[in-house]
Parts: sequence; structure tokens; C-alpha cells
Amino acid sequence: MPFFIGILPPLLITNEISSFRKRWEYQEISPPHITIKAQGGLTEEKSWLPKIESVCYDFPAFDLKLGAPATFGSTVLFSSVLSKEIITLHLLLVDAIKPTLDEQKNYYEATDFIPHLTIAKGEGIPNDDNFLQMKNDAHEKLVGFEPFKVHSIHLFSLNENEIYKPVLEIPLRPPHKNAIY
Repeated sequence: MPFFIGILPPLLITNEISSFRKRWEYQEISPPHITIKAQGGLTEEKSWLPKIESVCYDFPAFDLKLGAPATFGSTVLFSSVLSKEIITLHLLLVDAIKPTLDEQKNYYEATDFIPHLTIAKGEGIPNDDNFLQMKNDAHEKLVGFEPFKVHSIHLFSLNENEIYKPVLEIPLRPPHKNAIY
């Protein structure tokens, strides 16, 4: 059963992206999310889970902002992610799980990691013209989201319907009460 680890944005953002996908008749294979750690090293027996929980226990909640829509070539439409902390958290999780170098390259991890929220992938879009129209529509409709605080991450698992669903929420360390900002 494949796994990955991601952040679920607030419901308002999730609903807006899901509605956008429906308008374009895009088949969702997962709820809108930001992948922090891809499948590499996340094995079925879950010996890695305590390592992830340990990283999260020590990692403070952080702010995140979705930026303008962008693309990876003509196959992936995404919202950019603005947050230094997400890169640090990603690197800590990769270091804790220790996927092979091949897995890191295959899943664009470590130095290849670009945090993003996928809006649509090419296999769900009928043709290049639709992709271009969808991209232009995203620039009009999927902008201006409010920043939000990330208090937890989620473990996603592939279910019997071939859809990734969150199956476990792992909290991050709350900010210190006496912290001065």
C-alpha cells in the first residue's frame, strides 16, 4: 500500500481547488495537498512512522502561503508554496527515513524538492489546449489565498479505489506560549 506525507490546506482552499478541478472535469486522485515526503522509503511495515512522529514532535507549527499558479512543463499545473520551514521539514523527514538516492531522484526529493500544491496533472487533462486554458483559468481563479498556519501533517495511503486519502494526522510542536514574535 503506497504512502506519502503531506499538508492539507484549510477547508476553504481545499474546496476551492476541488471545485476548480470539477469545473474542468479533472479526476481527483487525492484531495488537494502539499507533498512533504514522497513514497520513497515509506514501506508497508511502517517502521519509519516513529521517526516521522519524532521529527514532528520537535518541529514547530509554521506559516505557509500559496503563491501564483505555475507549471512543470506542459504536464503539471500547481500552486507555488512560499515557506522556508517546509523545505527544512522535508529535509528532516528525508534524513530520518533515509530513502535510497534513486528513490530521492525518482521522487524529486532533497536538493530536487520544489514545494507545490498540484492542481492538475497531464494524464487527467485531455489535450494541450485544455491544459493552457486551465492554466489561464487558474491564474484568474486560484490566487489570493490567505496564508495559513500548519499545525500538523498527514499520512496518505492509497485505497482500494486507487485514490490517496489521509489516514493519520501527526501534530507538529505548538509554538511556545512565552515566545516573542
